[in-house]
Amino acid sequence: MIWAALAATLAVVVAVAHSIISERVILGPLFREPARGVLQAPAMRNITRALFHMPSVAWAALGVGVVLNRIQGGPDLIAYVAMTVFAASAIGNLVALRRPHPGGLLLLLATGATAADIIVN
Repeated sequence: MIWAALAATLAVVVAVAHSIISERVILGPLFREPARGVLQAPAMRNITRALFHMPSVAWAALGVGVVLNRIQGGPDLIAYVAMTVFAASAIGNLVALRRPHPGGLLLLLATGATAADIIVN
């Protein structure tokens, strides 16, 4: 149970940090500028905001899903899905930024904690 809780905590921390930092560093300044081109339409601004927050929602939901699944004694499928998404996100982060990033490193730790949860249980 400890490994599942650690994986969930790491995933939720990364998700919250990603959403807050995205709003403050990227979306806020972008939307404060005069709207031109694609971002002129309010619907496109809403879609852009939603796309930035989608990974955060996925990470948090999968992290919580790993814990809930462990509590209920369900199969390990959700853990395997979570590991795949966490690892793919961490690797994608590394490839996109071309350097280690705290969020990517935490997602790798969440991947490891989820793997440990599967092995131990």
